[in-house]
Amino acid sequence: MSHKVKTKVDELKEALKKQKDVENATASKQDEDDDLGLQIKAAEEEAKKHYDKLLRVMAEFENTKKRMAKEREDLVKYGNEKLLADLLPSLDDLDRVLDHVPPDASEDVKNFASGVELVRKTLLMTLAKYDLREVDACGQEFDPSRHEAIAVCESQGHDSNMIIAVHRKGYWLGDRLLRPSMVTVSKGDQ
Repeated sequence: MSHKVKTKVDELKEALKKQKDVENATASKQDEDDDLGLQIKAAEEEAKKHYDKLLRVMAEFENTKKRMAKEREDLVKYGNEKLLADLLPSLDDLDRVLDHVPPDASEDVKNFASGVELVRKTLLMTLAKYDLREVDACGQEFDPSRHEAIAVCESQGHDSNMIIAVHRKGYWLGDRLLRPSMVTVSKGDQ
């Protein structure tokens, strides 16, 4: 058998090959590290996007909860609005009956009017439990957000834009105007 003798050149070639293998392994390891770093960075970006989305969804959920709580509160507070509005003409009728009792009426008519007044007061007290109250009108300054002017007339002794007569009472339900007052407004002294 022939043994090949290693020469110095062969040894250097072998060392150079080992060095290149080490460099290739290092480069491969570096490429893997770079690729892993890119993957980590991409995963962090994706996680950040998901976190931002989560925060938005949580904020939207909280807003929805608040809106639903407000709607539920309004439903409880104003749920009787239609019923109360339907009762207002009955109150108007009681007011008209009382307005048409002459001062020189008989005792029977006055007793009847007292009964009507008692019914009216009882009904108003009951409706007040549901936060229904009258709109201030007579003697007040005209406010189109609370009053409906059906007439304007000259009036001695009244400033301009003052309410001098109420034709139909207005009512609040809580902080909502259920029905505006129908009024006559003064033009003022001319």
